[in-house]
Amino acid sequence: MQKKTESIFRTKSLPFCVPVKVFSALFLSLFLFSTLFLSSCMSIEADGSRRLSELAAHMIKHTGGQISAMMMVEPVRASDGLAIKIAGREVAFYKYDLSLPRAKKKYEHIRAHKCVYISGVRFDAEINGPFMMIDHTKNMKRKELIEAFHKFR
Repeated sequence: MQKKTESIFRTKSLPFCVPVKVFSALFLSLFLFSTLFLSSCMSIEADGSRRLSELAAHMIKHTGGQISAMMMVEPVRASDGLAIKIAGREVAFYKYDLSLPRAKKKYEHIRAHKCVYISGVRFDAEINGPFMMIDHTKNMKRKELIEAFHKFR
């Protein structure tokens, strides 16, 4: 009798059936992948501003060149910095987190005077939103750089 009850409750595995554990693991990994992919593709940060990597891509598209180095941000009190080699010379770009009091104070000073001092060396600065561009004045593509930088929104 027991043998008959076992066969009643036994089900055959069909080739298109996926066990629940496998399905839930697949669903979870698909969900995590899509979340990570979408978050990496988003161009707006939490505070509504653009990222420095987007500015770099914009500048490379409009003026040529390639990213050459990450810049130290402490001397200018920025939150992020990188250099792009354009026409044989490096041009530095920085992003400021204007919610930080020290960064905002430094940013406002640079904005008012149109220059920044790094280790006693004066650099002319261009400001666009939370971004700053320096070391562009001696570049052969100076006009293109300034124009492309200010077109970035």
